[in-house]
Amino acid sequence: MSDDLENRVEALEAEVRRLRAREGIIHTFNQYLYGADTGYEEDILDTFAEDAVLDVLNFPPDGKDMHFEGREAIAPLYERYRSKRSIIAGGHTTSNISIVVDETASTAMLSAYFTTTRPVGVQGGRYEGHLQLEDDGRWRFKELSIISAWGWKAEVEKISDPVNADRSRFGGRPAAGDR
Repeated sequence: MSDDLENRVEALEAEVRRLRAREGIIHTFNQYLYGADTGYEEDILDTFAEDAVLDVLNFPPDGKDMHFEGREAIAPLYERYRSKRSIIAGGHTTSNISIVVDETASTAMLSAYFTTTRPVGVQGGRYEGHLQLEDDGRWRFKELSIISAWGWKAEVEKISDPVNADRSRFGGRPAAGDR
């Protein structure tokens, strides 16, 4: 094989690794969001590395900042989601998602805006984090900051009940293929 062709093949292989990394990162991010909206606490926790750092800034309703080190320390924050297990009751919406994968396709940065419904209103902010490719082939958050930038209380009137996850084609989880 000529040097030029070999260089082009190497460049294409590197690009494929980065594209696969992006897909894996999107899967991890969706697993986190769907887990929060459907009460699958174990799915949420599986998106964090064992030694992950989580910072939750300006958490409503009182604007508290929280810092957690390690998946075990993070777990209690998400226990409350267990009460809505198997019910599609929430709504995390993300946009302006940016993913930057390093040249080795082993670490990455993610940032995204979010809005979410709360029992008495809506809130929004940003997710900002670093992910790593782990030995099992899964991408997990090494560091994640959830920054609540705004929120509004509102008089709300319920117009529908939550839907049971078993009515979802994928059981309330994101489409996953062979993962």
